[in-house]
Amino acid sequence: MSARLVRARPLMGTLVTIQLDANDMLRDVSSMMAQAFAVMARIASVMSAHDAHSDLGRMSRARSGEVMQLDVHTWHVLQAAKHWAAKSHGAFNPALAGKVLAHKGTRPGLLGHEALSTHLADVALLDDHCVRMAAPVALDVGGIAKGYALDQAAAVLQQRGCQRAILNAGGDLRVVGERRWPVEVRHAGTKLRDRKGCDVRFMREGALATSVIDARETQFVRTVAGRGWTWRSATVWARDGMTADILTKWALQSSPLCPQLHTALRAQGARMWRT
Repeated sequence: MSARLVRARPLMGTLVTIQLDANDMLRDVSSMMAQAFAVMARIASVMSAHDAHSDLGRMSRARSGEVMQLDVHTWHVLQAAKHWAAKSHGAFNPALAGKVLAHKGTRPGLLGHEALSTHLADVALLDDHCVRMAAPVALDVGGIAKGYALDQAAAVLQQRGCQRAILNAGGDLRVVGERRWPVEVRHAGTKLRDRKGCDVRFMREGALATSVIDARETQFVRTVAGRGWTWRSATVWARDGMTADILTKWALQSSPLCPQLHTALRAQGARMWRT
């Protein structure tokens, strides 16, 4: 097995690690990794639900009809969020989760007001990375921005000539290149050191995301009354981290045979595992 170069930083509420294949003989490795971490830090900052001055904080305080300019990364994440909210018929809805969390006070950057909308349709995307707000919207995009940040960091590494790397952000993985990396996927409810509760998979170019339903944090996943099944965790492999993240949220709420979800998985070339 070839040697690896590893760097780690606390970001996005977890410890983010970047591992490079030392055999690539890359130049300016420290500068390259610093640039990859910097783009993730910027994304975490502009999309922080804990900072009233972030894009999300400003959107939760918007006046009806107000036009505001957003960071390019926020605008692209919103574009994807609106697309997948419509495609999943609301199974993925960061506005609903954001309003619940704002009211609970666990997202201090968001205004916890009764007037907050839970509809992404109230955010109209305009040119030049601007949006027109029909109403204030409190968004919590933690379930999508992390995967997006890994995608952007991976793009930085590739632009700098990196051919083999793996990025890990606590439940989200992004692989650059065709090298096979061993990955352990832990099932919901199993302990960290319980190897019997883990599946070992090997990843090449692409992304892997895992989402778990926590009974104490049901606001992240809409529950459906009267159903005879309950998913505890969902893992999705997709070509990019943002898509993998979104599909896990949809997977946790869909029926075992949901045709719309399976059609979306096929269209994305994605694979899904649920427990």
